[in-house]
Amino acid sequence: MVERQVYNKGKLVVTRVGGEVKSQELIDHVFWLIDSHNIGEIQSDYDQVVYVKDVESMNLQKEDVQRITEISTGLGQSRGKFRTAIIAVEPTDLKLAYFYKSLVESSDLEVEVCSNFQKAFAWLGCENPEPDKYK
Repeated sequence: MVERQVYNKGKLVVTRVGGEVKSQELIDHVFWLIDSHNIGEIQSDYDQVVYVKDVESMNLQKEDVQRITEISTGLGQSRGKFRTAIIAVEPTDLKLAYFYKSLVESSDLEVEVCSNFQKAFAWLGCENPEPDKYK
């Protein structure tokens, strides 16, 4: 399951990944980001926080992460230079987060792996839009 909230007039997206996580849901999320930018819901050069919570199962392979990266760095380039803070603490989440980060290093995308919301929002240089929710 992928849930997202848009804040700051489209300059910030906070995305929760949980439940039964399937690769197609994450690919669909990237296409949602592209489409939402194209219709003006998300602004160019936006920031994103991605976090994992209450995962029951994760069916995601390295090939899936590569596909997500190809879409983000190919079709998604029209969104401008955006930054993503990935909150990861579990070993599997960390492995995938650092793998994704390594794949985007040669693009205009900036990715940082953080251990909590405070560090994620600080790295992005923005206020936490819902401190009671994102703690």
